[in-house]
Amino acid sequence: MKKILFVFVAMFVSHLSFAQLPKIGYVYDDYVMINLKEVKDLQNEVGTKREELSKQLQAKGDEYQEKYAKYQQSLRDISNITTESLNAALKEVQDLKKAADEFQETAEAQLQTLIQTKYREIRDKVDAATKKVAAEKGYKFVFRRNADYSNRESTPILLYANDNGKDDISDAILLKMGTTPPPKQTTAATTPAKSTTPAAKKPAAKKQ
Repeated sequence: MKKILFVFVAMFVSHLSFAQLPKIGYVYDDYVMINLKEVKDLQNEVGTKREELSKQLQAKGDEYQEKYAKYQQSLRDISNITTESLNAALKEVQDLKKAADEFQETAEAQLQTLIQTKYREIRDKVDAATKKVAAEKGYKFVFRRNADYSNRESTPILLYANDNGKDDISDAILLKMGTTPPPKQTTAATTPAKSTTPAAKKPAAKKQ
């Protein structure tokens, strides 16, 4: 009788322990970032800024080439040119070249600063949205996962999940941030995607 009671108590405690296990979810981080509207807006902003800076750099380069060509032409006949005017023309060409080089360096730095600053702001918003979604759905832990199986990073990721996607909160994060998730894939993923598979496509959940 005591043995039966002990087994019953053990089963009850075991069931209670499993019932109290924390709810665990995961996020396809690269899938979220690639599909996020704010990231696409940033890409467009960077593209527009790069084009604008390229036009300015081209104008400076054209001005330098024009002045340099004139300077070269003046060297063919220096009989009517003073040393002072020749040195002044040379300095003007050198200053234009220096200005174009400095502008190119500054332009590249501006682009990098823009990308890093805006991307960091987006990452902070994604992290905040992840916390909100996790809290709303009652998850105790949320792991980072890659939709692109070839994307191996040092950050720990979830290696396996057999939940038919019910614990995937990626789309919920996109919705939380005002982005409509892309249409679901209908083909079930049975093997890891090759490196040529776009990271924007989230693998379909495996069937149990």
